Amino acid sequence: MSTPLTGRELEVLALTGRLAEELAAIVGNGPARAQDLNELLVHVHAIQHAVMAQAAARAYPEQFRLLGVLIPAETP
Repeated sequence: MSTPLTGRELEVLALTGRLAEELAAIVGNGPARAQDLNELLVHVHAIQHAVMAQAAARAYPEQFRLLGVLIPAETP
């Protein structure tokens, strides 16, 4: 079963890539650069994971939920 990311989801992922590049551009080249970039980029990665999880939620709606949607309650 193929459940690719939507066009909008792909656009959001492209935005996060550009955000990561922009963040790297404003972080100085001092001794704390790597640590500061890691601290910022972990949040970018969290956004990317949440967006990519949309495909899993569409593939397995009974186990995972789409962002903004509730998992349907089990019927007894």
